[in-house]
Amino acid sequence: MNAEPIDSHAFRRLMRNVAGQVSIVATGEPGRRSGLTASAVCSLTDLPPMVLVCVNRSASVHDFIIENGVFSINALASDQEAVARVFSGVEGLRGEQRFSAGDWSVGVSGAPILASAVCQLECRLADYKHTTSHTVFFGAVVAGAATPDGSPLLYHRGAYVGLAPADA
Repeated sequence: MNAEPIDSHAFRRLMRNVAGQVSIVATGEPGRRSGLTASAVCSLTDLPPMVLVCVNRSASVHDFIIENGVFSINALASDQEAVARVFSGVEGLRGEQRFSAGDWSVGVSGAPILASAVCQLECRLADYKHTTSHTVFFGAVVAGAATPDGSPLLYHRGAYVGLAPADA
């Protein structure tokens, strides 16, 4: 058995087949906010409520999360592809400029919250672990809200796709 890792290009081709919820990870106060589009977000445990998010160490939001000690995870709705594109950087906006897309407010933690997201989680930075190119941030969930009838935005095979809501 070959124990060597596969080629990074082959790995990316494989992972494009795994659909991921598209979220905006954000931190900072109005006038000094930063955020990015992320699909490497997941729940970790419910006792205590914790999540993890993986952020490239070269991303502008990376150091702000450590500095601020709080961040939000805003799971986008199926009609929010434009917000995803802005926060992914393809529209050329940076830092505070990105928050012109969407209806942002300040949560109880002080982190930016996207009101129209299907789920918003506010997190206190509990820990973090550096890997090769990314940092895994562990967030203790201190507040949250969800839209029960919202349909999520997913990223699959290099494209944004909506998921039809399940019948009740």
